[in-house]
Amino acid sequence: MLRKFAAAGLVLALLPAFAALAATDDPYLRYRGTPHDVLFDVVFDGSSGMAVGGGGTVLASEDSGRNWSHHVRPETDLALLGVAAAGGRRFIVGQSGQIFRLDGAGWTTLESGTDARLFAVALGEGGLVAAVGGFGTILVSRDNGAHWSAAELDWMPIVDDYVEPHLYAVQIVGNVITVGGEFGLILRSSDGGTSWTVAHKGEASIFDFTIDEKGRGIAVGQEGLVLATTDSGASWRERERLSDTNLLGVWQSGTRAFAVGIRGAYSSHDGGRTWKPVARSDIETGWYQAVASSTARDKPVLVGHRGRILEMDE
Repeated sequence: MLRKFAAAGLVLALLPAFAALAATDDPYLRYRGTPHDVLFDVVFDGSSGMAVGGGGTVLASEDSGRNWSHHVRPETDLALLGVAAAGGRRFIVGQSGQIFRLDGAGWTTLESGTDARLFAVALGEGGLVAAVGGFGTILVSRDNGAHWSAAELDWMPIVDDYVEPHLYAVQIVGNVITVGGEFGLILRSSDGGTSWTVAHKGEASIFDFTIDEKGRGIAVGQEGLVLATTDSGASWRERERLSDTNLLGVWQSGTRAFAVGIRGAYSSHDGGRTWKPVARSDIETGWYQAVASSTARDKPVLVGHRGRILEMDE
């Protein structure tokens, strides 16, 4: 089987900035970095937002994403690729297996036990934390990051090949951990990471997914891949592909959804059944990697190339 590497996440830090800066009167622009900046992930916890990116960059917002400024950063110059926030807890993951936890006013470096690149992190209840990354890496902590254990999976019967798939996305709902990655993989653990089952397998990589409190979810990925679930990720079905755009991030709120990627973004108002392309700001010429929203404003906030942050009106 031909291995499918991500067009994002894995290599975005090396891509040239190929889009021109939008005009300064861009109504969607909330933050603009330099031509060499890059943001890989964004999250909200109440009205507090946090975005992370290349060179150890951390940005913060305390007004639901209207304004952003530099936050105290961890002791690293490596790329920060994933961020999670819930109930006042803050975790960041990145290159070389780095994991950081915000303690008080500063970041504590945690021992992950791996040097694999970590793409995403998620927080659960009772100190549960999960991080995923390159070459099949799944790390789970049950004590808020003090100690980590690595999941040991036999990948041969899962992917029918002698490879360890890169894993790009993770979410925790209750005690259920869901993971997505290469080969269309969606894995689930219903016991906090002790055992794992395969919920979906295919060809195109899955770069991101989201599952809401009602069990409805959307996954997006390579070459316009869109999957949907109505049972909290236990099963997935493929929807019509959205062009050939590599979709890197997805957000949903009720029946509204927004997917972002390389030179393209799409919005939906029927729970992801149908989508329309979004032609605003520099979306058609740039790339945006992640999307999230605050509860108060409930508008998709995009982060990506040149350290740009957009707030859309979809």
